[in-house]
Amino acid sequence: MAEFPICITPSQRELARMTEEERLTALLQVKERKKAVKAKPKKILGGPLMVNRMKMWRQHRERVKEAISTVDAEAPNFQAARITGVNNLRDEAQVFMKRTKANIQLLVEISRTMRTHGAINPFRYEVVHAVSSVPLALLSLEQLERDNRDFGRRIMEVHSEVDSGLSDKRLLEGRNAAKVAPLELPPQAMAKYEAFNIPLPESDAELRRLFRPRIYFDIYLKDARPLGRIVIQLYTEAAPLVVLQLIKSCMCNQHSKFLVKRLFPNLWLETDLLLAADSLLHQPLEYDAKVIDHGASSYVLSFSKAYVKGFTQHLSFAISFKPLTVVNGSRVGFGRIVKGSKICECIQSYGTKNGKLSRGLLFTSCGLL
Repeated sequence: MAEFPICITPSQRELARMTEEERLTALLQVKERKKAVKAKPKKILGGPLMVNRMKMWRQHRERVKEAISTVDAEAPNFQAARITGVNNLRDEAQVFMKRTKANIQLLVEISRTMRTHGAINPFRYEVVHAVSSVPLALLSLEQLERDNRDFGRRIMEVHSEVDSGLSDKRLLEGRNAAKVAPLELPPQAMAKYEAFNIPLPESDAELRRLFRPRIYFDIYLKDARPLGRIVIQLYTEAAPLVVLQLIKSCMCNQHSKFLVKRLFPNLWLETDLLLAADSLLHQPLEYDAKVIDHGASSYVLSFSKAYVKGFTQHLSFAISFKPLTVVNGSRVGFGRIVKGSKICECIQSYGTKNGKLSRGLLFTSCGLL
């Protein structure tokens, strides 16, 4: 009763209490009626047909909510590099620097003209440093020579795939080539092999392939240019094991094993061939020093008789530049240069009196013909 003032009479207080209770009761009844109305299912007008339509409408609404657009509605990409021109900043900076330098040079020239009043000084006090084009020309020449050498090698390795119907024999006959005399082996050199009954080929071509094989070497002037090719004809009966070793090395193109040791102009060229540890050339050799006469011709391949009991680590042989009658009996000739004599004349200019090479000579390729 504390909320009412003391001035109110008891009858008025009772009337107010009853009025408050009636108001609360009325509000409670209103809430109950609202709950009953909500709990009662709504009656849809139209019967089952309208119910199906409402159901289909709700399903359509759900499908529309979950639909995904196939149209690209995203905002376009912002190409900042193209719009801002960042990629062109470097070019613009270089153009600006060039223009600035040109302007500075122009101002310098204008200032000089104003100071000298247009007078020209005919004297040049600064030193002119001319750049020589010789080194560049030499590099271009070396590259051209390398390209030509590679191109020539490719041409030499080309074989025709078209059958022309003409054999090598017919081509030689068409050119009126002179007939080659059949090979005659020296009877004195072959007499020592008669006791072994060695079967010899019957055709002349096979005999030449066995007793007169030909090898070639491509010579290169170190750090300069190729000099050319020399073709050597070997004599098997003069030193069979030496000839066999040279043929093996050339068939495998082991040009790196051939080393030019010394060169004496107008005398000979000394060359070494590296030998394997199990080579037969370490044993005593079979030879015939009378097969080739050193005084009859130039460009003879020979080795010293000091090695007839076996070579050490190298097969040492020399190529003479002139007829040397004095070495008959002290050296064993086993080959002769048949093509490339001009190359032998050319390489003599790279030797010295003591045999030391003034320019390096290399064998870049070798093979069996």
